[in-house]
Amino acid sequence: MAEPTTLPLRVVDSLEGLTTVPAIAPEIHAPRPALAASVEAVLARLASWSADFAEGSAPATVKAVRSDWVQYLAWCEATGATPLPASVTQLETFLSAAIDKGRKRATVDRYLYTVGLVHVAAGLPSPSKDPDWPVKWKKLIRRLKTTGGHARKQAGELDMAGIETILASLGNSPRDLRDAALLSMASDTLCRESELVAIRVEHLHHNRRRNTWSLHVPFSKTNQDGAAPDYRFVSLETIVRVRAWQAAAGIDEGALFRPIGGRPKANGDSADALLPQEVARIFRRRAKAAGLENAGSISGHSARIGSANDLAEHGATGTQIQQAGGWKTDRMVTYYTRRSQAGANAMTGLRQARRPTNDKERTS
Repeated sequence: MAEPTTLPLRVVDSLEGLTTVPAIAPEIHAPRPALAASVEAVLARLASWSADFAEGSAPATVKAVRSDWVQYLAWCEATGATPLPASVTQLETFLSAAIDKGRKRATVDRYLYTVGLVHVAAGLPSPSKDPDWPVKWKKLIRRLKTTGGHARKQAGELDMAGIETILASLGNSPRDLRDAALLSMASDTLCRESELVAIRVEHLHHNRRRNTWSLHVPFSKTNQDGAAPDYRFVSLETIVRVRAWQAAAGIDEGALFRPIGGRPKANGDSADALLPQEVARIFRRRAKAAGLENAGSISGHSARIGSANDLAEHGATGTQIQQAGGWKTDRMVTYYTRRSQAGANAMTGLRQARRPTNDKERTS
């Protein structure tokens, strides 16, 4: 049975499921006089908000918030703390306990976001917006550094060289043809795994005047309402691989990347497409079979990261890479390409300028 596209948050249900502590302090001081401060009013606001949030957010976002909220409630029940409203000290203690359990920076960031999100939704002051919070947060960051939890783990890269190595190892079976088209498309477009599985045949556009192809990405993580037109470059080589896969699978319309066997066909409907998590498994399996050294760290974002670094090393600006991959800002571009940029910074130019002429000739 397929998962529903809208996942319930169950914020109110989980609050009312607590058995050893009250879910909300009986006396609540409303931050805005127009809002009622009773427990019933808070629960009503949360019920309305959680329904709207679930309908308006990506399933992965709903799942993450729900999971983080459950972790917070479990800690509250174990320690005898009342979940709402939380004080600055309570939030600090909760996040400190998470660090003690070995949680990494990304997880702690999510916990902080979720607790604050639910407080605001309930019409209560968020402890993370308190004037005393920045100092508490700096203390927690220092603790993360000392425990090794501050470092963010980045997925392994699948650059053009890695993609070509994998493609050379594939044959002409339907599965090989599909995976070749998928890898090639991911490398060209820098699409996230959720965007790759959402590709439909109708999203491919041919400019006959220039004989070039592009992919329309109607929705993405940074364009969830589809308001901003998003078109990605697709090479002629990728189109050849896509057409070979279509011919082998008999696909004329609808979902482009589909499972082979297992799930029933659905006449091109999105239910027939690969699942986002299957993209990472395909990439990792193909990388291992091709003998890539970093195969164990490959994820569904690896081609996205690899192409960003290929572009950086080819001289593309941060803005150009941002546009090629559909990033909203250049923050993640800088993060993904920091190793590539290390070989092209000001110190590189200085050392090359001061290198003796004969050394330059030997390295040229």
